[in-house]
Amino acid sequence: MPRLSLAVLSTALLALALGWAPVEGQFAGFGGPLAEADMLYTAGEPRLAFERLETHLSTDSADYGALWRAARSAVVLGIEEEDHRDQNAWLDPAILYAERAVSLRPGGVDGTYWRGVAAGRRAMNAGPGYAVELAEVVYEDAHAILTVDSLHGGAHNMLGKLNYEIMSLSRVKRLLARTFMGNDALNDTSWENAEYYLHRAAEVWPDFVLFHFDLGQLYEKRDRRELAIREMLHALSLPAVHPTDVGLQEQARELLRDWDVEPSTPGTDLSDHDPAPPPPEG
Repeated sequence: MPRLSLAVLSTALLALALGWAPVEGQFAGFGGPLAEADMLYTAGEPRLAFERLETHLSTDSADYGALWRAARSAVVLGIEEEDHRDQNAWLDPAILYAERAVSLRPGGVDGTYWRGVAAGRRAMNAGPGYAVELAEVVYEDAHAILTVDSLHGGAHNMLGKLNYEIMSLSRVKRLLARTFMGNDALNDTSWENAEYYLHRAAEVWPDFVLFHFDLGQLYEKRDRRELAIREMLHALSLPAVHPTDVGLQEQARELLRDWDVEPSTPGTDLSDHDPAPPPPEG
């Protein structure tokens, strides 16, 4: 069994103590391959976590917990790559691992969630037809999760980002996509939906750097700079827990500097949220 360094173990124990794991089963215990993978992932070592899970799956290919965790690590590794082909080299396996998890446990929230996240990330690099197909996966997976857990921040974020990305397309591209490749994911999008779901994600899981960053991006896109600044400052105020948090916080600092705001601006009331937007109709 690989030996864990003191730094890795300490980080994992700290994460456990502070309860930074809203996703079901994030830390299964201190022994075994799943617990080791969780510790490595939380310590910022998604590649080592992935390799540990691959080794385990070579002898137990039907381990639901290992499959969704492998998808999780592969998604993060894909996000960290810069070239689209290198990203896809991780995101495509992430989708497959998550699909295997869902086939083993169709009602499992974690497998469904990471399939949706992987599909959403992969859609950003896909051609029009495949992107539409993947968008529908995100839409259906997010709604399936919210049916059983209306307070799942990750599912709210998935829908918010889906609406954000589709609405960020030009009007002509949206019209063509809806006319020739229309599905629920394309037809049920609006800026109002994007704001509602991104706001809801940050509201129900307030300790996630990503959710405040995404909400800040939306506010900036919608010419609401003051609210964008507040969300970026909020993202910086949180501890970096997930492997992507450090990069997101650096992007937040760069945006704040571009807006002539010092990242350490004092006196910002991060608890003073704007009123929640109304839920989408239907």
